[in-house]
Amino acid sequence: MDNKPIKSIIVTGASGGIGKATVIKLVESGYQVFGLARRYDKLTTISTKLSSISSLSRENKNWNYYIPIECDITEPQRFDSIINEIFSKSKGTALYGLVNNAGYVEPGAIEDITMQDIRNQFETNFFGLVGFTKKVLSFMLENNQGRIINISSVSGLISLPLIGVYSASKYALESITDALKMELWNTNIKVITINPGLVNTDINTVSKPKLTSLIEKKPPSRFSEIYRKYVYNVPQGLPSDSVADIILKALSSQKPKSRYIVGSRKVKIGIRMKKFIPDRVIFSQVAKRIHQKQR
Repeated sequence: MDNKPIKSIIVTGASGGIGKATVIKLVESGYQVFGLARRYDKLTTISTKLSSISSLSRENKNWNYYIPIECDITEPQRFDSIINEIFSKSKGTALYGLVNNAGYVEPGAIEDITMQDIRNQFETNFFGLVGFTKKVLSFMLENNQGRIINISSVSGLISLPLIGVYSASKYALESITDALKMELWNTNIKVITINPGLVNTDINTVSKPKLTSLIEKKPPSRFSEIYRKYVYNVPQGLPSDSVADIILKALSSQKPKSRYIVGSRKVKIGIRMKKFIPDRVIFSQVAKRIHQKQR
């Protein structure tokens, strides 16, 4: 390590998947990382993982370079105490980065999910994220520097059936992130959107019991067979490290892009082509896929 101030980064949803991969990647790269998540027991296992990585210097293996903090993003009454704890343990002169990664997928057709399911989805994926960002942003504005990285989704650019509520929460995140980019245009705080496609994360573990509940719904859902197929045939995606690499790039680059799309070539082409294809064509092709599977 050189004598430059160590930059401190907050990563929410750090206990698994993209968040966990990001914590490890950032600590390896010399950042101090505060990993936030509801499951403190899972956060502490990252310390064991870090201590086993031979590429880390002895200094980086010090506990202070990774600090786990229990945090439920839907409990704003705890935000002040969490921020105070972060600043009391920060090695850097100021908090530099916030990676908003906490989130989950609420599966189900609109007709099958409850209004409470919808509210819960937005509390985590949108309201909690915005509330925590506002707390951190006030400190970044005082120092006129920082990076805010919002982990959106390809589903925030193209809405998909059976995860419509998840898509809605990501569309909302897209809108408020774009507004924040313009509001902070004349500062040294950069706001970056990352849109992963299908990624192998713990998000499917959260979705599985929800899908099981939908399968057992009485009377049966029109989409019960599709739910059942998804439970037993989870498609494979990109490794979480592929997104962590982009997050590191967005934090470390002097001129980061406003948006990074992380996905297969097919996904990237699909997003680019969407603006040229009539909605009716897109909707009919996607709808055929989910309705044919029910036969």
